[in-house]
Amino acid sequence: MRNHGASSIYIFLSCVSSLSYSMIFTIELIYQTNVVELNPLQLVLVGSVQQSVNFLLQVPTGILADMYSRRGAVVLGLFLVGAGYFIESLIPTFIAVLVGAGIGGFGATLVNGADAAWIADEMGAEHAGPVYIRAAQVGSITSLLGIAISAGLINVSLNLPIVLGGALFISLGVILTLIMPEHHLTPKRHTSHNTLQQMRQIIYTSLQLIRRRPVLLTILGTGIFYGIFTGGFDRLWPYYLLHHFTFPALGGLTPLVWFCIIEAGIVMTNWLGMEIVRRNVNTDNHYAIAWALFIIDGLQVATIIGFALAGQFFLALAIFLLFTTAAAPRSPLEHAWTLQNSDSGVMATLFSLQGQVSAIAQIIGGPMLGVIATTFSTQTALIVAGFILCPILLLYASTIRSSMPHRSP
Repeated sequence: MRNHGASSIYIFLSCVSSLSYSMIFTIELIYQTNVVELNPLQLVLVGSVQQSVNFLLQVPTGILADMYSRRGAVVLGLFLVGAGYFIESLIPTFIAVLVGAGIGGFGATLVNGADAAWIADEMGAEHAGPVYIRAAQVGSITSLLGIAISAGLINVSLNLPIVLGGALFISLGVILTLIMPEHHLTPKRHTSHNTLQQMRQIIYTSLQLIRRRPVLLTILGTGIFYGIFTGGFDRLWPYYLLHHFTFPALGGLTPLVWFCIIEAGIVMTNWLGMEIVRRNVNTDNHYAIAWALFIIDGLQVATIIGFALAGQFFLALAIFLLFTTAAAPRSPLEHAWTLQNSDSGVMATLFSLQGQVSAIAQIIGGPMLGVIATTFSTQTALIVAGFILCPILLLYASTIRSSMPHRSP
Protein backbone atom coordinates (compact mmCIF):
# COMPACT_ATOMS: atom_id res chain seq x y z
CA MET A 1 0.00 0.00 0.00
CA ARG A 2 1.22 3.48 -0.83
CA ASN A 3 2.64 5.19 2.27
CA HIS A 4 2.49 9.00 2.02
CA GLY A 5 4.19 9.32 5.42
CA ALA A 6 7.21 7.45 4.06
CA SER A 7 7.40 9.78 1.05
CA SER A 8 7.42 12.79 3.41
CA ILE A 9 10.24 11.24 5.45
CA TYR A 10 12.22 10.50 2.27
CA ILE A 11 11.79 14.10 1.09
CA PHE A 12 12.81 15.32 4.57
CA LEU A 13 15.94 13.14 4.37
CA SER A 14 16.73 14.60 0.96
CA CYS A 15 16.13 18.18 2.15
CA VAL A 16 18.37 18.00 5.21
CA SER A 17 21.06 16.05 3.36
CA SER A 18 21.02 18.62 0.55
CA LEU A 19 21.18 21.46 3.07
CA SER A 20 24.18 19.88 4.78
CA TYR A 21 26.00 18.93 1.60
CA SER A 22 25.50 22.38 0.07
CA MET A 23 26.94 24.05 3.17
CA ILE A 24 29.97 21.77 2.91
CA PHE A 25 30.48 21.58 -0.86
CA THR A 26 30.18 25.35 -1.32
CA ILE A 27 33.46 25.81 0.50
CA GLU A 28 35.08 22.37 0.86
CA LEU A 29 37.37 22.51 -2.19
CA ILE A 30 38.31 26.10 -1.39
CA TYR A 31 39.10 25.02 2.18
CA GLN A 32 41.22 22.13 0.87
CA THR A 33 43.01 24.39 -1.62
CA ASN A 34 43.57 27.52 0.50
CA VAL A 35 43.79 26.18 4.07
CA VAL A 36 45.10 22.61 3.68
CA GLU A 37 46.97 23.70 0.51
CA LEU A 38 46.33 20.57 -1.56
CA ASN A 39 47.58 20.47 -5.17
CA PRO A 40 45.44 19.11 -8.07
CA LEU A 41 46.74 15.55 -7.68
CA GLN A 42 46.10 15.57 -3.92
CA LEU A 43 42.58 16.94 -4.49
CA VAL A 44 41.83 14.04 -6.81
CA LEU A 45 43.47 11.50 -4.45
CA VAL A 46 41.10 12.57 -1.66
CA GLY A 47 38.20 11.65 -3.92
CA SER A 48 39.95 8.41 -4.87
CA VAL A 49 40.25 7.37 -1.21
CA GLN A 50 36.54 7.95 -0.77
CA GLN A 51 35.76 5.94 -3.87
CA SER A 52 38.13 3.13 -2.80
CA VAL A 53 36.11 2.76 0.39
CA ASN A 54 32.93 2.78 -1.69
CA PHE A 55 34.34 0.08 -3.96
CA LEU A 56 35.36 -2.21 -1.11
CA LEU A 57 32.20 -1.82 0.98
CA GLN A 58 29.42 -0.93 -1.47
CA VAL A 59 28.16 -4.45 -2.18
CA PRO A 60 28.59 -5.84 1.37
CA THR A 61 26.64 -2.90 2.84
CA GLY A 62 23.92 -3.27 0.21
CA ILE A 63 23.59 -6.98 0.92
CA LEU A 64 23.37 -6.39 4.68
CA ALA A 65 20.69 -3.74 4.07
CA ASP A 66 18.68 -6.29 2.09
CA MET A 67 19.26 -8.96 4.75
CA TYR A 68 18.59 -6.94 7.89
CA SER A 69 17.51 -3.29 7.72
CA ARG A 70 17.67 -0.52 5.13
CA ARG A 71 16.57 1.92 7.82
CA GLY A 72 19.50 0.91 10.03
CA ALA A 73 21.95 1.32 7.14
CA VAL A 74 20.71 4.85 6.44
CA VAL A 75 20.89 5.96 10.09
CA LEU A 76 24.38 4.53 10.73
CA GLY A 77 25.60 5.98 7.44
CA LEU A 78 24.47 9.48 8.39
CA PHE A 79 26.38 9.27 11.69
CA LEU A 80 29.58 8.25 9.87
CA VAL A 81 29.25 10.95 7.19
CA GLY A 82 28.98 13.57 9.94
CA ALA A 83 31.99 12.15 11.77
CA GLY A 84 34.08 12.21 8.58
CA TYR A 85 33.42 15.91 8.02
CA PHE A 86 34.23 16.70 11.65
CA ILE A 87 37.68 15.15 11.24
CA GLU A 88 38.37 16.90 7.93
CA SER A 89 37.33 20.33 9.17
CA LEU A 90 38.95 20.29 12.60
CA ILE A 91 42.41 18.96 11.57
CA PRO A 92 43.69 20.89 8.50
CA THR A 93 46.21 18.35 7.20
CA PHE A 94 46.29 16.16 4.09
CA ILE A 95 46.24 12.97 6.19
CA ALA A 96 43.23 14.15 8.21
CA VAL A 97 41.36 15.02 5.02
CA LEU A 98 42.11 11.51 3.70
CA VAL A 99 40.90 9.88 6.94
CA GLY A 100 37.75 12.00 6.97
CA ALA A 101 37.11 11.10 3.34
CA GLY A 102 37.45 7.40 4.19
CA ILE A 103 35.04 7.52 7.13
CA GLY A 104 32.59 9.71 5.25
CA GLY A 105 32.87 7.43 2.23
CA PHE A 106 31.92 4.44 4.39
CA GLY A 107 28.90 6.33 5.67
CA ALA A 108 27.83 7.40 2.18
CA THR A 109 28.17 3.78 1.06
CA LEU A 110 25.76 2.67 3.78
CA VAL A 111 23.18 5.28 2.77
CA ASN A 112 23.62 4.83 -0.98
CA GLY A 113 21.03 2.42 -2.34
CA ALA A 114 19.52 1.66 1.06
CA ASP A 115 17.51 4.92 1.04
CA ALA A 116 16.24 4.37 -2.52
CA ALA A 117 15.36 0.73 -1.79
CA TRP A 118 13.63 1.72 1.47
CA ILE A 119 11.25 4.19 -0.18
CA ALA A 120 10.58 1.79 -3.07
CA ASP A 121 9.41 -0.84 -0.58
CA GLU A 122 7.41 1.57 1.57
CA MET A 123 5.75 3.32 -1.41
CA GLY A 124 5.72 0.55 -3.98
CA ALA A 125 8.20 0.50 -6.86
CA GLU A 126 5.64 1.88 -9.31
CA HIS A 127 5.30 5.08 -7.23
CA ALA A 128 8.97 5.60 -6.39
CA GLY A 129 10.16 7.26 -9.63
CA PRO A 130 8.22 10.52 -9.16
CA VAL A 131 9.24 10.58 -5.47
CA TYR A 132 12.94 10.41 -6.45
CA ILE A 133 12.56 13.40 -8.75
CA ARG A 134 10.40 15.40 -6.31
CA ALA A 135 12.82 14.73 -3.41
CA ALA A 136 15.80 15.80 -5.53
CA GLN A 137 13.93 18.90 -6.65
CA VAL A 138 12.84 19.97 -3.17
CA GLY A 139 16.33 19.17 -1.90
CA SER A 140 17.79 21.53 -4.46
CA ILE A 141 15.71 24.35 -2.98
CA THR A 142 17.02 23.73 0.54
CA SER A 143 20.50 23.76 -0.97
CA LEU A 144 20.05 27.49 -1.55
CA LEU A 145 19.64 27.96 2.19
CA GLY A 146 22.80 25.93 2.78
CA ILE A 147 24.74 28.09 0.35
CA ALA A 148 23.51 31.26 2.06
CA ILE A 149 24.50 29.89 5.49
CA SER A 150 27.92 28.88 4.14
CA ALA A 151 28.44 32.32 2.59
CA GLY A 152 27.76 33.94 5.96
CA LEU A 153 29.92 31.55 7.97
CA ILE A 154 33.04 31.83 5.80
CA ASN A 155 33.48 35.37 7.09
CA VAL A 156 34.04 33.79 10.51
CA SER A 157 36.10 30.76 9.48
CA LEU A 158 36.49 28.70 6.31
CA ASN A 159 36.02 25.42 8.18
CA LEU A 160 32.86 26.45 10.05
CA PRO A 161 30.35 25.45 7.30
CA ILE A 162 31.95 21.98 7.18
CA VAL A 163 31.72 21.60 10.97
CA LEU A 164 28.07 22.63 11.03
CA GLY A 165 27.25 20.42 8.03
CA GLY A 166 28.72 17.42 9.84
CA ALA A 167 26.65 18.24 12.93
CA LEU A 168 23.48 18.36 10.80
CA PHE A 169 24.17 14.89 9.41
CA ILE A 170 24.49 13.48 12.92
CA SER A 171 21.31 15.29 14.02
CA LEU A 172 19.45 13.89 11.00
CA GLY A 173 20.55 10.38 12.00
CA VAL A 174 19.12 10.93 15.49
CA ILE A 175 15.78 12.20 14.13
CA LEU A 176 15.41 9.33 11.65
CA THR A 177 16.10 6.85 14.44
CA LEU A 178 12.89 8.13 16.04
CA ILE A 179 10.57 8.62 13.04
CA MET A 180 11.68 6.37 10.14
CA PRO A 181 9.46 3.26 9.77
CA GLU A 182 10.28 0.00 7.99
CA HIS A 183 7.07 -1.97 7.45
CA HIS A 184 7.50 -3.61 4.07
CA LEU A 185 11.01 -5.06 3.97
CA THR A 186 11.06 -8.82 3.46
CA PRO A 187 14.62 -9.73 4.50
CA LYS A 188 16.44 -12.13 2.17
CA ARG A 189 17.52 -14.42 5.00
CA HIS A 190 17.40 -18.18 5.31
CA THR A 191 17.60 -19.73 8.76
CA SER A 192 19.43 -22.74 7.33
CA HIS A 193 22.28 -20.57 5.99
CA ASN A 194 24.92 -18.58 7.82
CA THR A 195 25.46 -14.91 7.03
CA LEU A 196 28.22 -15.55 4.47
CA GLN A 197 26.11 -18.10 2.62
CA GLN A 198 23.16 -15.72 2.58
CA MET A 199 25.34 -12.92 1.20
CA ARG A 200 26.58 -15.23 -1.58
CA GLN A 201 22.98 -16.17 -2.38
CA ILE A 202 21.92 -12.52 -2.71
CA ILE A 203 24.91 -11.77 -4.98
CA TYR A 204 24.04 -14.81 -7.11
CA THR A 205 20.40 -13.71 -7.38
CA SER A 206 21.44 -10.18 -8.35
CA LEU A 207 23.87 -11.39 -11.03
CA GLN A 208 21.25 -13.73 -12.46
CA LEU A 209 18.83 -10.82 -12.65
CA ILE A 210 21.44 -8.73 -14.50
CA ARG A 211 22.03 -11.61 -16.94
CA ARG A 212 18.29 -11.93 -17.67
CA ARG A 213 17.70 -8.19 -18.11
CA PRO A 214 20.25 -6.65 -20.51
CA VAL A 215 19.19 -3.09 -19.66
CA LEU A 216 20.86 -3.56 -16.25
CA LEU A 217 24.12 -4.28 -18.11
CA THR A 218 23.60 -1.03 -20.02
CA ILE A 219 23.13 0.85 -16.74
CA LEU A 220 26.31 -0.68 -15.32
CA GLY A 221 28.20 0.07 -18.55
CA THR A 222 27.20 3.73 -18.54
CA GLY A 223 28.22 3.84 -14.87
CA ILE A 224 31.79 2.88 -15.81
CA PHE A 225 32.29 5.80 -18.21
CA TYR A 226 30.37 8.26 -16.06
CA GLY A 227 32.42 7.24 -13.02
CA ILE A 228 35.70 7.80 -14.86
CA PHE A 229 34.44 11.23 -15.92
CA THR A 230 33.06 12.38 -12.58
CA GLY A 231 36.07 11.07 -10.62
CA GLY A 232 38.14 13.90 -12.05
CA PHE A 233 35.71 16.54 -13.27
CA ASP A 234 33.91 17.08 -9.95
CA ARG A 235 37.17 18.02 -8.26
CA LEU A 236 38.87 19.84 -11.13
CA TRP A 237 36.28 22.38 -12.28
CA PRO A 238 36.66 24.67 -9.20
CA TYR A 239 40.45 24.51 -9.53
CA TYR A 240 40.12 25.34 -13.24
CA LEU A 241 37.99 28.42 -12.54
CA LEU A 242 40.32 29.61 -9.78
CA HIS A 243 43.52 29.25 -11.79
CA HIS A 244 42.42 29.81 -15.38
CA PHE A 245 40.34 32.97 -15.00
CA THR A 246 40.49 36.30 -13.21
CA PHE A 247 37.24 36.62 -11.31
CA PRO A 248 35.44 39.91 -12.11
CA ALA A 249 35.56 42.31 -9.17
CA LEU A 250 31.93 43.40 -9.60
CA GLY A 251 30.86 45.23 -6.48
CA GLY A 252 34.07 44.13 -4.79
CA LEU A 253 33.14 40.43 -5.04
CA THR A 254 35.93 38.08 -3.95
CA PRO A 255 36.49 34.61 -5.46
CA LEU A 256 34.95 33.07 -2.30
CA VAL A 257 31.75 35.05 -2.79
CA TRP A 258 31.79 34.17 -6.48
CA PHE A 259 31.86 30.48 -5.60
CA CYS A 260 28.83 30.95 -3.36
CA ILE A 261 27.06 32.64 -6.29
CA ILE A 262 28.10 29.80 -8.61
CA GLU A 263 26.81 27.20 -6.13
CA ALA A 264 23.50 29.06 -5.96
CA GLY A 265 23.39 29.00 -9.76
CA ILE A 266 24.05 25.26 -9.72
CA VAL A 267 21.13 24.71 -7.34
CA MET A 268 18.75 26.78 -9.45
CA THR A 269 19.77 25.08 -12.69
CA ASN A 270 19.51 21.67 -10.98
CA TRP A 271 15.93 22.52 -10.02
CA LEU A 272 15.19 23.68 -13.57
CA GLY A 273 16.61 20.51 -15.10
CA MET A 274 14.57 18.27 -12.79
CA GLU A 275 11.42 20.29 -13.41
CA ILE A 276 11.83 19.86 -17.17
CA VAL A 277 12.19 16.11 -16.71
CA ARG A 278 9.32 15.90 -14.21
CA ARG A 279 6.97 17.57 -16.69
CA ASN A 280 8.09 15.75 -19.82
CA VAL A 281 9.43 12.28 -18.99
CA ASN A 282 7.30 9.29 -18.00
CA THR A 283 9.46 7.59 -15.35
CA ASP A 284 7.42 4.37 -15.69
CA ASN A 285 8.40 4.05 -19.36
CA HIS A 286 11.70 2.36 -20.21
CA TYR A 287 11.86 3.88 -23.71
CA ALA A 288 11.23 7.42 -22.42
CA ILE A 289 13.94 7.16 -19.75
CA ALA A 290 16.49 5.83 -22.27
CA TRP A 291 15.85 8.76 -24.63
CA ALA A 292 15.98 11.27 -21.76
CA LEU A 293 19.34 9.94 -20.58
CA PHE A 294 20.69 9.97 -24.16
CA ILE A 295 19.81 13.66 -24.48
CA ILE A 296 21.12 14.50 -21.00
CA ASP A 297 24.52 12.87 -21.50
CA GLY A 298 24.81 14.26 -25.03
CA LEU A 299 24.35 17.76 -23.62
CA GLN A 300 26.94 17.00 -20.95
CA VAL A 301 29.56 16.04 -23.54
CA ALA A 302 28.99 19.25 -25.50
CA THR A 303 28.94 21.56 -22.48
CA ILE A 304 32.00 20.06 -20.77
CA ILE A 305 34.14 20.57 -23.87
CA GLY A 306 32.63 24.04 -24.38
CA PHE A 307 33.38 24.92 -20.75
CA ALA A 308 37.02 23.89 -21.17
CA LEU A 309 37.45 25.84 -24.41
CA ALA A 310 35.68 29.04 -23.34
CA GLY A 311 38.23 31.81 -23.03
CA GLN A 312 36.08 34.29 -21.13
CA PHE A 313 34.79 33.96 -17.56
CA PHE A 314 31.11 34.69 -18.12
CA LEU A 315 30.93 32.48 -21.22
CA ALA A 316 32.55 29.61 -19.32
CA LEU A 317 30.14 30.14 -16.43
CA ALA A 318 27.08 30.17 -18.72
CA ILE A 319 28.17 26.91 -20.39
CA PHE A 320 28.91 25.34 -17.01
CA LEU A 321 25.41 26.20 -15.75
CA LEU A 322 23.92 24.63 -18.88
CA PHE A 323 25.90 21.51 -17.95
CA THR A 324 24.48 21.48 -14.41
CA THR A 325 20.96 21.90 -15.81
CA ALA A 326 21.42 18.75 -17.88
CA ALA A 327 23.25 16.75 -15.20
CA ALA A 328 20.77 17.13 -12.33
CA PRO A 329 18.03 14.67 -13.42
CA ARG A 330 20.49 11.91 -14.33
CA SER A 331 20.65 10.13 -10.97
CA PRO A 332 16.85 10.09 -10.27
CA LEU A 333 16.19 8.79 -13.79
CA GLU A 334 18.85 6.11 -13.40
CA HIS A 335 17.28 5.04 -10.08
CA ALA A 336 13.87 4.80 -11.73
CA TRP A 337 15.34 2.82 -14.65
CA THR A 338 16.97 0.36 -12.28
CA LEU A 339 13.73 -0.09 -10.33
CA GLN A 340 11.88 -1.00 -13.52
CA ASN A 341 14.21 -3.96 -13.94
CA SER A 342 14.85 -5.12 -10.36
CA ASP A 343 13.21 -7.37 -7.78
CA SER A 344 12.22 -6.11 -4.33
CA GLY A 345 14.43 -8.44 -2.33
CA VAL A 346 17.69 -7.39 -3.99
CA MET A 347 17.09 -3.70 -4.75
CA ALA A 348 19.68 -2.37 -2.29
CA THR A 349 22.22 -4.88 -3.61
CA LEU A 350 21.60 -3.80 -7.21
CA PHE A 351 22.01 -0.14 -6.29
CA SER A 352 25.20 -1.09 -4.46
CA LEU A 353 26.54 -2.97 -7.49
CA GLN A 354 26.00 0.22 -9.50
CA GLY A 355 27.80 2.18 -6.80
CA GLN A 356 30.70 -0.28 -6.80
CA VAL A 357 31.09 -0.06 -10.57
CA SER A 358 31.03 3.74 -10.33
CA ALA A 359 33.52 3.68 -7.45
CA ILE A 360 36.15 1.61 -9.24
CA ALA A 361 35.70 3.78 -12.33
CA GLN A 362 36.29 6.89 -10.23
CA ILE A 363 39.33 5.29 -8.63
CA ILE A 364 40.76 4.85 -12.14
CA GLY A 365 39.48 8.07 -13.67
CA GLY A 366 40.23 10.49 -10.85
CA PRO A 367 44.00 9.98 -10.65
CA MET A 368 44.22 9.62 -14.45
CA LEU A 369 42.61 13.02 -15.03
CA GLY A 370 44.57 14.44 -12.07
CA VAL A 371 47.86 13.36 -13.67
CA ILE A 372 46.79 14.88 -17.01
CA ALA A 373 45.88 18.13 -15.23
CA THR A 374 49.21 18.24 -13.37
CA THR A 375 51.38 17.17 -16.34
CA PHE A 376 49.68 19.17 -19.09
CA SER A 377 46.87 21.47 -17.95
CA THR A 378 43.51 21.38 -16.21
CA GLN A 379 41.92 22.49 -19.48
CA THR A 380 43.32 19.42 -21.26
CA ALA A 381 42.02 17.15 -18.49
CA LEU A 382 38.53 18.64 -18.79
CA ILE A 383 38.47 18.10 -22.58
CA VAL A 384 39.55 14.48 -22.10
CA ALA A 385 36.80 14.09 -19.47
CA GLY A 386 34.22 15.24 -22.02
CA PHE A 387 35.33 12.69 -24.62
CA ILE A 388 35.27 9.92 -22.01
CA LEU A 389 31.46 10.27 -21.88
CA CYS A 390 31.00 9.65 -25.63
CA PRO A 391 30.74 5.81 -25.45
CA ILE A 392 27.73 6.21 -23.15
CA LEU A 393 25.76 7.63 -26.07
CA LEU A 394 26.42 4.45 -28.09
CA LEU A 395 25.12 2.29 -25.22
CA TYR A 396 21.92 4.35 -25.02
CA ALA A 397 21.48 4.22 -28.80
CA SER A 398 21.78 0.43 -28.76
CA THR A 399 19.19 0.15 -25.98
CA ILE A 400 16.82 2.55 -27.73
CA ARG A 401 17.04 0.58 -30.99
CA SER A 402 16.41 -2.75 -29.26
CA SER A 403 13.38 -1.40 -27.39
CA MET A 404 11.94 0.81 -30.12
CA PRO A 405 8.13 0.45 -30.23
CA HIS A 406 6.99 -1.50 -33.28
CA ARG A 407 4.56 0.27 -35.59
CA SER A 408 1.62 -1.51 -37.12
CA PRO A 409 1.75 -1.93 -40.93
